[in-house]
Parts: sequence; structure tokens; C-alpha cells
Amino acid sequence: MSKSAELILAEQEARIARDQLTATLVAIQSRVTPRALAREAIDEIRETGAELAQAAIDAAKRNPGPLIGIGATLIALLGRHWFADAFASTKATTPKPAAERSDAKSVEGTLDD
Repeated sequence: MSKSAELILAEQEARIARDQLTATLVAIQSRVTPRALAREAIDEIRETGAELAQAAIDAAKRNPGPLIGIGATLIALLGRHWFADAFASTKATTPKPAAERSDAKSVEGTLDD
């Protein structure tokens, strides 16, 4: 091969290598934009969350006792006032007539005759 043919071949190889390098740099730049990084992070969180949820469901199917206990505890905590009102004695919740209360004021003479 002559020197001019070798030079032409080397220049073509260099151009191909530069084009490949440019394409690689463009691909890297598109992957490191904030939007792309956020999208990848969200996808990863979504996948991890789905895996955790599936693992929790599988564990609950294998052993439902703790889940029932947690549910009963939450119902008791959230409904404690309702339960207290529902099971309280009716005597304590029925208001006394005004004449029977010790804090009642006399109403005699307050009406215009």
C-alpha cells in the first residue's frame, strides 16, 4: 500500500471512531439529564414498592394472625370513642331533669304573671 492510501484509510478509521465517540457521548448525555435521572429513580422506587407489597401479601397469606391482630388494634384505636359511647350505661348518659339537678337554679318568679 502506498502512503497516500494508508493515509486515506487512517483518516476514514479516525472519522468512524469520532462518529462512534460522538454517538456514545450523546447517549450518555441523554441519560444524565435531571429528567432522565428522576424517571429512572421513580421506576426503581415503583419496582421496589411493588416487590415489597407482594412480599407483604405473601407473608399475610402464609400467616394471617398478625395481620388480624393489627387490624383489630387499629379498629379499637380508631373506634374507641364510638365503642365507649355504645357500651356506656344509659343511666350515666341520660340527663337529669332540671328539678333533680343540684346545679339547677330556681325558676320560680322568673316568668311574667
